[in-house]
Amino acid sequence: MDLALIRLYRTTRDPRRLDKLVVRFRPMVRHIAQQYSRSNEPLDDLLQVGLLALLKAIERFDPQPGASFGAYARPTISGEIKRHFRDHTWDLKVPRSAQELHAKVSRARVEHPDAGREELAEILDVTVAQVRDADLTRHAYNANSLDFRTADDEGSTLGDRLGVVEGGYKQIEDMDEVDDALSILGPRDREVVQLRYFDERLQREIGAEHGVSQMQISRILNRSLLQMADHLENPTATTTSSTDDDAALSA
Repeated sequence: MDLALIRLYRTTRDPRRLDKLVVRFRPMVRHIAQQYSRSNEPLDDLLQVGLLALLKAIERFDPQPGASFGAYARPTISGEIKRHFRDHTWDLKVPRSAQELHAKVSRARVEHPDAGREELAEILDVTVAQVRDADLTRHAYNANSLDFRTADDEGSTLGDRLGVVEGGYKQIEDMDEVDDALSILGPRDREVVQLRYFDERLQREIGAEHGVSQMQISRILNRSLLQMADHLENPTATTTSSTDDDAALSA
């Protein structure tokens, strides 16, 4: 009867006959889906995946005399449900090999509840490190929200414990302030400040390069830093330095 109905549908493409096939094999799909219902995935979702796999099986099955549609459809449906778990139910994407190893370790733990990692590694013919990695992989299946409350006495969230202050933002703000402060200096004062604090040149080296004493460089630096600090505190009072020391540097 099953083969005849499948042949009839494949010949006529009558959707009513397809509906009959789906109703006929729906209990088989539910039975297979229930075998995987121990997970957190809703049974209705697994049933939908199984029914889509049933449609694929109906289209691909060759209804030759003596063939069994049930024997053909069961591994097809089971395979689609497994693929659904592999591709859609992990909170974090991990390699397929890691998922498969995680499944093998999980099954081995059920069959050998008293076995440690070394024993499991021998049973599965893998290394202890691989078993340890498989144990860590399970955390990628159901990841906690950043709002998850930790077990400490302070009642902090996971986000509170994992979050860090990004120092790069403050560094960018500081650089903007330095550039703004440098903009109020004259060309020579700005060059001296940059040589001393950006290039980390010694005062005597800067003085020798410009033909002035180290004392003059020191006075220029002190005056420039005061002007820069004053500008940052009072940005509207902008003045550009021009002194005898500037003239000396220009000479």
